[in-house]
Amino acid sequence: MSAYVAPKILSGYGAAAALKELPGRVLAVSMDIPWRVFQESIPWEPSQLHLVPDMDLATVEQADAALPPCDVVVGIGGGSCCDTAKYLAWKRGCRLVLVPTIVSVDAPLTNMIAVRVDKKVQYVGDLFPEELIIDYGLIQKAPKEMNRAGACDIASIHTALHDWKLAHEETGEAYHPDVAQLARECLEELDRNAHEVFEVTPKGIDTIVDLFRREVEFCARIGTSRPEEGAEHIVAYGMEHLTRRHFLHGDLVGLGIFVISRLQQNDPDFSAGLIRRCGLRYSVPDAGAEEIRACLRTLRQFKQDAGLFYSIVDTEDITEDFIGETLDALYK
Repeated sequence: MSAYVAPKILSGYGAAAALKELPGRVLAVSMDIPWRVFQESIPWEPSQLHLVPDMDLATVEQADAALPPCDVVVGIGGGSCCDTAKYLAWKRGCRLVLVPTIVSVDAPLTNMIAVRVDKKVQYVGDLFPEELIIDYGLIQKAPKEMNRAGACDIASIHTALHDWKLAHEETGEAYHPDVAQLARECLEELDRNAHEVFEVTPKGIDTIVDLFRREVEFCARIGTSRPEEGAEHIVAYGMEHLTRRHFLHGDLVGLGIFVISRLQQNDPDFSAGLIRRCGLRYSVPDAGAEEIRACLRTLRQFKQDAGLFYSIVDTEDITEDFIGETLDALYK
């Protein structure tokens, strides 16, 4: 893994106008909607525009082979746009500038690139983005629920730390108390600013971006995402595997936090209150109750088949009574 580099972040209303000053051949990477929204706010013509069709590995490899040489790659949009831009800059060894138009995922700050192979997520690449432009006006044009979704991978620290400590005690997995404390401080910061996150204010946007930055830094330092990835993410992966559909990441992780904090008996009232105040749609409006029920019934088997990390799913049975009580609480 490359050494972590803290990104240079330019924030403000209209901050993306700085793209007009970029030197050399600029390749912009976006999608139809974010590109249209961007052009309505800040008309700009890069040397080349690439619209991302999907994140299949074959697709991004083909784009790299077909697109002309460039000096700078600019990613404008959500996770897929940022990840494709990261891939192209990584392959070409050139300057990378990311302009997220939503803050629903931490892709603009991580070194890994999420691609899909046979409909399954795989991570490739190794490039920490060094330049970020956070344009409040652009981000606030996106639906609020999409921006609120960014809170999920910070709120997940609540359940992830429990699983990480459990894995350490049961299997001897490496555990870093100092990093666990840094993660708790991120969770507390989110808790303090939940209303700003819900309203997608500049402070709320800055909170999410800064917490992503902090989380990416300490996870990179120890070489694992365990401080923020526990069984709540297994629920998210299980739902996608079961349904073969794509969901808003924050919806599924919010559901996972709700379910797993109850399974862990880990202050579920706090976690439910936090994800509610941040505006995470943890009842997953795009999924049915029977799909969620089926996911929970098969969660341990899915986890074992997928070879995922040790967690509460290994030690606690998910009974029919637990599932019924949890779904009752979920839809209450």
